[in-house]
Amino acid sequence: MKIKVAATIATVIVIVAGFAVISPLFLRVSNPEPKQTVMLIFSISESADAFEWSNSLSSLLKSHDMGASVFIVGKVAQEYPQIVSHFGKKVDVGSQTYSNLALTSISDYSLRLQEVKRGKTAVDNAGNLRSGIFRAPFDATDQDIYSLLSRSGILADFSYQGQYNLYENGQFVRYEAVVYQGASQAADFFLTLPKSAVPIIIVFDNTYPISSLKSFLTIMKKGDFEFVNATELAGFTLTGR
Repeated sequence: MKIKVAATIATVIVIVAGFAVISPLFLRVSNPEPKQTVMLIFSISESADAFEWSNSLSSLLKSHDMGASVFIVGKVAQEYPQIVSHFGKKVDVGSQTYSNLALTSISDYSLRLQEVKRGKTAVDNAGNLRSGIFRAPFDATDQDIYSLLSRSGILADFSYQGQYNLYENGQFVRYEAVVYQGASQAADFFLTLPKSAVPIIIVFDNTYPISSLKSFLTIMKKGDFEFVNATELAGFTLTGR
């Protein structure tokens, strides 16, 4: 009898040990493949419908619970301060100079600096916030851009077609990105792109019809994308509210 009991116990031990070895193979949860990072940029300059367009954009982004980054000309923010306050916490807000001038068209450095600072100040005052992102009008920059931005308290620059730049340890550091003009690509195009560790940045301005943007975002939501704002892309706060 004792032999039978011992044999039974030994058998149970073997079964339990075997299950302990193979069970992780069945219980292990596979990590989901990371989504493609996408940041939407919206540039708001002077136009007759700037206020209505930005209000509709804000509502559209909220309806999709979607992060994005918005750049507003200082004069527009000053004239319509509600444009800045329209946007919720998932949207980073920045400036693109005060007068929407190409910085390279201004020969005097001090005047260029004033143009950048005034633009940021106008946006900050309109929204009662501290903006840390910038986009140069017409993508026009030169070797002075990083000096202009650092002296203006700006921490992230989205003025380029193949990169973005973050202020880290006292200098601007370049990060790779693939930048598309939203008006030049259908939403279906992005659904067919292979996934990449490099973020995709899609740029629109307020000449793009809201009705078209609504269709664009509805299609994009079907893709395997993670929509981020500048803060999430950078990993540190770029709009202080």
